[in-house]
Amino acid sequence: MSIVEGLKNTVAAHPDKLASIATEARYTFKQLDERINRLSGALADLGIQRGDRVAILALNHSRYLELYYGVPQIGAAVVPINFRIPPAEVQYIIEHSEAVALVVDDALAPLIDALRPQLATVKHFISIGEAQREDYLMYEALLSNHSPDFHAPEISDDELLGLFYTSGTTAQPKGVMLTHDNMLSNIRHSNTVAVPLPDDVFLHTAPMFHLADGAAVFNNIAHGVAQAYLSRFDPTEVLETIQRERISTIVLVPTMINFLLQHPRIEEYDLSSLRHLTYGASPIAPETLRRAMKVFGCRFGQGYGLTEASPLLTVLLPEDHQAALEDQQAEKRLASCGRPVQGVEVRVVKDDGTQVSPGEVGEIIARGPNIMKGYWKRPQDTANTVRAGWLYTGDLATVDEEGYLYLVDRKKDMIVSGGENVFSTEVEAVIYMHPAVKEAAVIPVPDAEWGERVHACVSIKDGATLTLAELEEFCRPHLPSYKIPRSIEVIAGELPKGGTGKILKKTLREKYWQGKTRLIG
Repeated sequence: MSIVEGLKNTVAAHPDKLASIATEARYTFKQLDERINRLSGALADLGIQRGDRVAILALNHSRYLELYYGVPQIGAAVVPINFRIPPAEVQYIIEHSEAVALVVDDALAPLIDALRPQLATVKHFISIGEAQREDYLMYEALLSNHSPDFHAPEISDDELLGLFYTSGTTAQPKGVMLTHDNMLSNIRHSNTVAVPLPDDVFLHTAPMFHLADGAAVFNNIAHGVAQAYLSRFDPTEVLETIQRERISTIVLVPTMINFLLQHPRIEEYDLSSLRHLTYGASPIAPETLRRAMKVFGCRFGQGYGLTEASPLLTVLLPEDHQAALEDQQAEKRLASCGRPVQGVEVRVVKDDGTQVSPGEVGEIIARGPNIMKGYWKRPQDTANTVRAGWLYTGDLATVDEEGYLYLVDRKKDMIVSGGENVFSTEVEAVIYMHPAVKEAAVIPVPDAEWGERVHACVSIKDGATLTLAELEEFCRPHLPSYKIPRSIEVIAGELPKGGTGKILKKTLREKYWQGKTRLIG
């Protein structure tokens, strides 16, 4: 079975139901399927074959959804590219994946034009934009010249669905190989927690190249859910779209939730259509989460996972969130990323491989049918990451007596100061409680005496001020002395972020560690 069969089943059951809310048009499932068939036919006529790779560099768009089905329908693999990474990394991904076609939109075409002489594997450049571009095949023209009927080859579930490049601790991005079965397994696991409703309208506001949002494409299609799109995250546009299109489900990362809560007119928007808000991709400060639950007034669920797991591993259920609001004893659960979803085994282990006891810190490992096939052309990285069937995530966590996991840090983000381990998320949760703070990230910086010290990078709200002395005083009742920030950097505007809206701690650390070798950690 391939991921495309979910689309075909929905088309058969609900051909005239609204499927896609695009800027230029609204499509029913039958119309969407016909467009995808035309796309598949066009790609096949270009000579793109089973096993080939088709790269996509674009902002969110209805055509992104069509590519997620039109490419796999011919047995080729999608290669979604993070549009926020430097041009050199974009070039590396295209070359490393040996993409034979590259799909780009108007906003990002200038970047590709500059790289084009180096992209030797790319035979076809396709524009999904509106502007006519020399030496590009125009997407809509390709579709108009092909039939709405396409006789697709049978695709087995162990064939490659896509290469999803993720920046890890290595210098170059790694291409995560996900199969059709990996993604179908993720859908099954997600549905043990919450099944999308046919009347739902989902809003893509997180970037579709990333599986924090992109995986929702497949689950929504399989359940007949209409999907709307925002090209980029903008708080006002998000609120306006929720109100106008009666959005009922959405995926946001904590940074996005934080910015929405700070919108000066959020109370003026009708958000009553929201039924379920899923958040994930990075930990959220409990204080921010409590406020969000009150403001949005819908069910909240947290998903933890990573690209290598297609992506879902654990879920903090809406019932857990509600219990935390109603019972002080359960309030600590707001800091948890939940328990494993059905179908996936998740453990937290020490360096010797033994299970941690409650309160001890260990690495999260997981296994199941959702775990990646491996890293594209990186056998050693694959062997280091997947051992005896277990995916070693690099994420550190504790677990409580009832099996709830609590993320404490990435291994590489842990601060070791004077021999004491400091987990940045714990410190950040306290800093976010300060009324002047808009965003916060805690990083290690070199210290001649302690090896590393706790350093806070913050952006503050308009009209507010914050000094180191004020921050130290604020943190003192909540943290032991060795965890209190010993230096602070107030950054104008907002903190640097990656494609999903996660704060880039690596970028914040770089200037402090240039020319230095980390003494500890």
